Amino acid sequence: MSLYDIDQIKQRNPIEEIIGRYGIVLLRSGTRLTGRCPFHKDENPSLVVYPETRSFYCFGCGASGDVIDFVRRFDGLGFRAALERLTGGTSQDSVTREERLPNRDQAPKEPRSLSLDDRMILTAASAVYSDVLLRTPAALAYLGGRGIGEMIIRRCHLGYSDGHSLSQYLQRRRLSLRRAREMGLLWRDGGEKMAGRIVVPEMRGDQCVWMVGRPLDNAHDPKYRGLSLPKPLLGYERVRGRQRVFVTEGTFDYLTGVGWSLSICALQGIKVQAQRLAFLERARRVFLVFDNDERGRDAVVFLTGLLGDRARVVELPQGVKDLNELGQLPDGRATFFELVRLSESRQPEEVRHAVPAR
Repeated sequence: MSLYDIDQIKQRNPIEEIIGRYGIVLLRSGTRLTGRCPFHKDENPSLVVYPETRSFYCFGCGASGDVIDFVRRFDGLGFRAALERLTGGTSQDSVTREERLPNRDQAPKEPRSLSLDDRMILTAASAVYSDVLLRTPAALAYLGGRGIGEMIIRRCHLGYSDGHSLSQYLQRRRLSLRRAREMGLLWRDGGEKMAGRIVVPEMRGDQCVWMVGRPLDNAHDPKYRGLSLPKPLLGYERVRGRQRVFVTEGTFDYLTGVGWSLSICALQGIKVQAQRLAFLERARRVFLVFDNDERGRDAVVFLTGLLGDRARVVELPQGVKDLNELGQLPDGRATFFELVRLSESRQPEEVRHAVPAR
């Protein structure tokens, strides 16, 4: 892969021009372009192209990515074959069978159950919660105590539910309260399910597709409350297409990593199916940063078995539970990057024995 300059390929192949060459009519709407998505039966134009970020997103089927992802999905190609298609290195007829994907669905999956109205409701909820957080000293103090400052708050669109502002906003905007209940934002009586919780949304472009809430204390149950929707990878767009990726377990571990400018995502637990790791196919090095407990170690063993020689285990110091806890220590950031350096120095056979004993 070192033969290709990915950024240069994207610059030389503007995504809107490439999509247009596939016969898709794009109409300008402000800084965006819209058209009919070729990846599903699109009755109403739901494909949005963002020239400024060189990306696309379909609000109908969830397909997304950059110009390379579009070519791969449309033509059913592997990553290298798509690069050659864009650089003129290989004609369509000469692409080998091994380079083709078995089908277009093998690409990393996005949430597919959300309509445009669903995304409008979720994005509105994220915006309301963000505004409430900045006006709630107790919530800001809680985040500060966990090492989450203003930069991370704004970068990750963090919010807080006061229990009433969202339902009032949805009513004013005439957005469906029924659908908000179905998605897990509201109780039947109109109360907010995220009430009293820090809210961490998962964004795709400028749209929210999911969120999870964590209370300010440990007295509430459950500890984390998500929506009544399929749980996606948290931080997908931060790791998609990257060659060095950090994979962690929990929500606040992810936020700590974002604060350190890592290409990081969170599985939000330790249970993960092999096909959900398709987003790592381009990564040449995958750093596993899991909780320093039995469940975390079991997850590391499972993932190293799937990832093989690309995996590196970042062992947290003894007595430190997780990445967020490490981040709260005065020298936590420096310690972490030293641990990363040590993990990179291990040979592949050492990685398989890197999980510490209980």
